[in-house]
Amino acid sequence: MSKVIAIIPARWASTRLPGKPLADINGKPMIQRVYEAVKESDVDEVLVATDDERIFEVVSKFGNVLMTSPKHQTGTDRILEAYQMFKDRYEYVINVQGDEPMINPDDINSLIYNLKKDKWKIATLVGRLEEHQRKDRNTVKAFADMGEIVMFTRSPLFGNPNFFFRHIGVYGFSRPITEKIDKNVMIETTNEIVENLEQIRWGDNGIKFSYVITPGRYKGIDTQKDLDHYRSFLN
Repeated sequence: MSKVIAIIPARWASTRLPGKPLADINGKPMIQRVYEAVKESDVDEVLVATDDERIFEVVSKFGNVLMTSPKHQTGTDRILEAYQMFKDRYEYVINVQGDEPMINPDDINSLIYNLKKDKWKIATLVGRLEEHQRKDRNTVKAFADMGEIVMFTRSPLFGNPNFFFRHIGVYGFSRPITEKIDKNVMIETTNEIVENLEQIRWGDNGIKFSYVITPGRYKGIDTQKDLDHYRSFLN
């Protein structure tokens, strides 16, 4: 069995842009644009996992949606809950953030290829690290060596750091890896707390990362300014 499900976490309570999954982008809510883009990839099923009835009602009109607990701290936790209902049917799960309307289906396909090549690694996306992003703590950097990501950090980079990429929070997990990274099984680590990056916990516990380099200029929609910029980009 090698079928793949993509699960898109979507919550209402964003601190900087509340209700952003339903933000209108040229006639469609943002979550629908993400959903439709993912549907164009080679995944076998797409599902939205939410804790909000408003999001549930809108998504149910165009796609598959599941209500999950409102207590989750991260999108990964929400995905892992939803995946429990589907793990007997799908060996792999792709985590696509609900605020990435620029997601490229080809990148998801490449992620799936990497994931199936080695199911004991977490597959993820990285992109080019722009000059202005090197010192930006909001930009997560990934250090790659010998075909794997060996470190994630928010720390500013100085000089000319080769082998560093901008990390894009899209992941691919195999079923056995989802069982390993469950927060009830794998406790948080000091490095994770310092950097405020959940993926560091996985690495600290011995899980390796493969990666796909995308040329796309991904930019999650976090603020009203981001939203306005993307609307203008489409126009």
